[in-house]
This record gives sequence, structure tokens and C-alpha cells, in this order.
Amino acid sequence: MDHVRRTFPTMSALVWLVAAAACGSGSGDAANGSIGGRRILRIAYLREIDVLNPFTSQNLVDIEFSMMEGLVTTDDHNSYVPVLAKEIPTEENGLVTRRDDGTVAITWPLHSGVRWHDGAPFTSADVCFTWRFVSSPGSQTYNRDQYLGIKACDTPDDTTVVFTWDGLYGYYDGLFEAVLPEHVFRGMSTDQIVNDEGFNRGRTTLGTGPFRLAEWKSGEYIRVVRNDDYWRGAEYPRIDEIVWSFIPDDNTRLNAIKSGGYHWSQIQPVQVKDVAHLPGYHVHLISSNSVMHLDLNVGTPHGRLLFGDPAVRRALFHAIDRRAIADQLMEGTVALADTPLNPTSPYHDESVQGYAFDPSLARRMLDAAGWWPGRDGVRTKEGQRFSFTLLNRAGSADRTAVGQVIQAQLRDVGIEVGFETLESAAWTQRWRTGEWEALVSAWFLSADPSLTSLYQCDGPNNMTGMCDPGLDSIMEASDRRLDFAGRKPLLNQVQERLHDDAFTLPIYYNVVPEVVSDAVGNYRGSGTNFGSFWNLWEWTLR
Repeated sequence: MDHVRRTFPTMSALVWLVAAAACGSGSGDAANGSIGGRRILRIAYLREIDVLNPFTSQNLVDIEFSMMEGLVTTDDHNSYVPVLAKEIPTEENGLVTRRDDGTVAITWPLHSGVRWHDGAPFTSADVCFTWRFVSSPGSQTYNRDQYLGIKACDTPDDTTVVFTWDGLYGYYDGLFEAVLPEHVFRGMSTDQIVNDEGFNRGRTTLGTGPFRLAEWKSGEYIRVVRNDDYWRGAEYPRIDEIVWSFIPDDNTRLNAIKSGGYHWSQIQPVQVKDVAHLPGYHVHLISSNSVMHLDLNVGTPHGRLLFGDPAVRRALFHAIDRRAIADQLMEGTVALADTPLNPTSPYHDESVQGYAFDPSLARRMLDAAGWWPGRDGVRTKEGQRFSFTLLNRAGSADRTAVGQVIQAQLRDVGIEVGFETLESAAWTQRWRTGEWEALVSAWFLSADPSLTSLYQCDGPNNMTGMCDPGLDSIMEASDRRLDFAGRKPLLNQVQERLHDDAFTLPIYYNVVPEVVSDAVGNYRGSGTNFGSFWNLWEWTLR
């Protein structure tokens, strides 16, 4: 087995499957994690990431968070918990104070004795540097707008940060999910930081986290090793090494976990039955802060022509059988969605009812809007065929399957849908340009219920051309409330207005099946955008 350990870093993921199968399966040698005395956690990961900067990455940042930490994270109860911060500021503990000029001071006390992987001390200056970078134009941070209410960052001492906000902002406790090392980037412009190959690809990547980067073999894996100087104490982390193998194909990833060569993998809901009784493993169905949805884009001339009329958008939504997708396609493993907020959230508005499947109504609505069936059955209006392309991401079998159902059901009411499939990085790049017509996608939302960045007219993650100034006003007002009693009615209005605007069709709430080896201890799966590796520092492996 020691020979396998030494040679594994040069193997591809598929070669490793063969080696693992030869060593044993199920709960055999490869899956129990102890190789040559080292505890090596093997992850069958969904896809290769783009960069190691968690603020500019367009992927989930599980791997980055194993090395880099922030002020906060979210736990398995969908609650924010402090990490580099000693506690989360509130008005009750006196760390959130309202000033006479309308600004709000929010004080974050930091842990002392924390060091970056190169031994440099972590201080409050790193937090202020991170704020300056993230809030700078051109930082390419996915949620940059959420930081713009901070008008000043002060450092009374090395372990205290004081932010001056322009007013109350409900999401203040969910920011700074990572902190960047000022001493690595000192003197660089925002553009230089965004494009710094050293940090992005691992040569100068530093964090304060439980693991540090050892190797990134492009197209195959990222390997991280134990940080022996971790601030939580010499006993942490309890694992020596993690290998994140990139296995984007759903079936290959399923076979990888069945081979016994990996300790953790995410599979598709329709694959749960294939591993339900796999020896040495358990399947955890994680209720995710994520909703599968169909987006229509009015940001292009062709999109405006087809989808600009809200009656037409509603007709399309009535033509789609969401219940069949949830119950039949996804085999009943998911729940029907009517709003973007999961029913597990106290802010979910159960009074909002989604679009009922009614193809006869859809046809009548399209007729009334002037779209009449042509000779080939495809509807036309003023010489324009009702035909559009749905953008698929390669490797996302669930989204592709949902798209195929939508294609068939819209064909039934006279609408033609074609497909274009791109690899993950190319898909993300196209999505960000707004040069697409429709897509099936899924947001992983934070524990906080703010939807502003997704649906605001100029929101950083709104690529649909959707714009409802009235909705913007309500979302902005909800963001300015800290109290549940004041915020809940506003977010109810947001969910109602999103339903009426009909730019996006919620289909189902994602359940993320995670297959975990019985050899893993202290795993506590989480459904937020911070993911199930939030407490990786305390995982054990036998």
C-alpha cells in the first residue's frame, strides 16, 4: 500500500480507480484512509476549479476553504458561526452600534496568535485589505455589491476591525467568508491581484486554514496537506492529507465511490438507489439552499423579442410540468419549488403558489399574444419563429435532463428549443456575458435570505436583463432590516413579485446526496453555499 501512496500523485483519477479496485472495495483498505501511517482523505470531486482566489472563482470554493478562512462560515444548522472572528457582532452584545449621523459601526474581535501558512501573522490589516480589494471596481468578486455599504475600515489594534456602514444591512454577518494575505499582494493593483497566476494557481497561495496546498495537477487533482501550525491547536486538523480528484462525469464519479477508493462524493438524486446499500458507506440527503430553475434572458435582442411580454413568459411556465420533473424525472427525491427560498428558511413565503401545469391555458395565452402555430407546428409572429437555444453545461446530467423535459413540453405547445452544450469554464464565461437565451441552473444561496444580488436590475449575478425597479426597492428595504419581524413581510413581497414578473421559473429544491465512508468522523453536511466541508478541521479518518 505504501507504493500506492507514493505513486498516486502522478496518476489520473481513472487510473486511481483501477488501483483502488485492486486494493479492495467497499470498506476495504483504500477506503479506510490509513496508508503508510498517514491519514489521507480522498474526495471524488465534481469538477476542476478555476482559480484558488475564493473571491474571483466562479465555482463552489470547497477546496479553497480547506486552506483559506474568513471571519465566518455557516454550519449544518444554516447558521453563521465565527471562524477568525471570536464572535459575531450584534446589537445585543454591543458590537453593532447606531451613530447619530445614520451610519452603523460594526466591530469584529479577531483571534490572536493566528498565522498565515508562511508564518506571517494574521492581523486586522488583512481584513481591511480584503475589503479594499473586494469593493474595488474590477475585483470580479461575485458578491461585490454586498460590500459597498462599508464606507471605512479601521484597525484599533491587530485583533480588532471596525467597519463603518452607511446604514443597517441585514447581510453584514455573512460577508468576509475568506480573508486575503495583504503581505502577498502588497503594491499590486486590483487587476494584478485578479490575474495573479502565483496565487490563482498555487505557487504563492496562502491561507490560515487547517490545510496548505501541496500540489495542483491540472485536469486530475489538488492535494493539500496538514498545517502543523494551525491556530486551533496542535491536535487539529486530525487528517494528514486530502486529495481532491476531479471527476466531472456523474457516472464515473458514482463508480469511483462504489469502487471503495474514495471517502466522499456527491452524486445525483437519481443515483441514490445505486449506493443505498453500499457496504461501508452512508448516503446523506442534504437539504440544500439551492433551487433548480429555468432562466429566460431578455438582455439580447432575440430574447426581448421572444420573452419581453410577461404574458408569454407565464404561458411558457404553464406549459412546463414541474411536478413530473420533481416526482418522475428526479424520482421523488426533491421537493417542488415555488419561490427561490427553501421552506427550511423562516423567510419562505408558503402563500406563493407556483405556475400550474396547464398546456391548454398556455396555448390560449400564446394565441392571445399573437403567436400562432405555423405549418410545421412552431409558432410564429410577424415572420419570427418562436425558437430559442437552451445553454447546457457539460457534466451536469441533472440540468441537461431537466432541459430535455422542458424541450419536449414546450414543443407540445408550439415552441422550438435547441441545445448548446459547453464545458464548465466556457459555460460560466458565456453566462457572465449575458449572450444566451435560456438555461437551467441552480443557485447555492447563503444562510441569509437576501436575493438582491441575483435579481436587482444591475445585480452582479443577474445576467438575464431582468429589471423591475419596484422589486429593487423592496429588496433594498429588506436588506436594511436586522429584525425578523421587519424583514419577513418585505421578503414575502419579494417572493410574490418574482412570481408575477415570471423571468425565472423555480422548479425544485435541490437535495444534494453526499456519499460518505463510515471511516469518516465528525462529518456534518450543510446545504448552504459554504458547503459540507465547513468543519473540515475536525474531521477524523480511521
